[in-house]
Amino acid sequence: MTARCLIILLTASSILLTPLSAFGDIREPAKPACPESNDEVGFGQNNVKHNSTECDSLDPEDDRLKNFEIWSDEDDGSEQHDEKRVKKPKYRIRDFDECFSGKENKSTCDQNPDMARCPDGSLPITRQIYTIDFILVRQYRQCPGDPLPEDLPEDLFVEQIRIDLQKFRSFPIKGSTIQSAPNKFSLRNGHTHFWASKETQEFKSNLSGANVRIKAIPIQWNWNYGDGSKRNLSFPGEAMPGHTLHDETPTSHSYSETGKFGVDVTTLYRGEFSVDGGPWQAIPGQAAVPSNTLQMDVWRTEKELIAND
Repeated sequence: MTARCLIILLTASSILLTPLSAFGDIREPAKPACPESNDEVGFGQNNVKHNSTECDSLDPEDDRLKNFEIWSDEDDGSEQHDEKRVKKPKYRIRDFDECFSGKENKSTCDQNPDMARCPDGSLPITRQIYTIDFILVRQYRQCPGDPLPEDLPEDLFVEQIRIDLQKFRSFPIKGSTIQSAPNKFSLRNGHTHFWASKETQEFKSNLSGANVRIKAIPIQWNWNYGDGSKRNLSFPGEAMPGHTLHDETPTSHSYSETGKFGVDVTTLYRGEFSVDGGPWQAIPGQAAVPSNTLQMDVWRTEKELIAND
C-alpha cells in the first residue's frame, strides 16, 4: 500500500515539473479583458469558468470594447500587415452661428454692417473641423454650397446623425406669400401696404435608421419692390383692413413713378431638428427661399377743373 501511494506522488510530481513547452503551443488566441470585470484571474476551475462566461457574453460591438484593438490572428510580422494597421484619420464637423436663435436682430447679426452676406443673402456660419479626440484642426467661414476643403475628403469624416445647412436647404421649404393693399395696384406717392405670410414648416426624414423631424422657422423678410428699393425686415407685416393710401405702415412702400413693378421677398429660415423624439437642436445658418413675384400697377391721379355751367 505504501509503495503504491509513493508511485502516485512521484507521477504527479513529474507532471507538475514538466515544462509547458513539451506539450506544444496550446495557448488560445488572446482575447480582450472584460472591461467591467474586477475579478482577479485565478487558476482554479471555478475562476476560469466564471471569467470565460462573462467575457463571452460581450457583443463585439459593445461600447466597452471600443478602446481595445483586436488584430488578426494571421499576424505574420510582414510590412504588408503593418500597413493594414495604419488607420485613416477621422474628423468631426461642428457648425455654429453668429446669430443665435432668438437674437437675429442683435448687433452681431442683421444690424452689423461689417457682416458680409452669402451670395443668396443669408448670413455665413462658422465651421470647425475637429479630430475624433476633439482637437481643433481648422476653422473657416462657410456659405451654402461651399465644398469641403480638398485635403479633407468626405470619407475621412465620422458619420454623424445631424442636419447640416446643405441638408436643411434641400427640403422643400416654401417661400412666403405676398399680399398688398390695395390689391396689386397703387397710386404714385401713395403708401402701398405689403405683408407676407409667416408659417413654420415641418418635415420628416430617416437618417441611418433614425427618425428625424425638421422645422423651418421664418426669421427675416428681405423685400425688393421692383423700383430699385430694397429693405430687410425682421417681421412680415399683417393685414390692415382699414388701410388707405394716406396711411404709412411699418411695411408699406411708396412708388414715386408710375408703371408696372414686380415685388418679391426672400425669406430667411432658421432650422431645428430632433432625432427619435429627442430635444430640438439648432441648425446653424439659414435657408434663403424666394417668393413668387407680385405684379403691381402704379397709376397717377390728375386734377381737372370742371365748370358748373
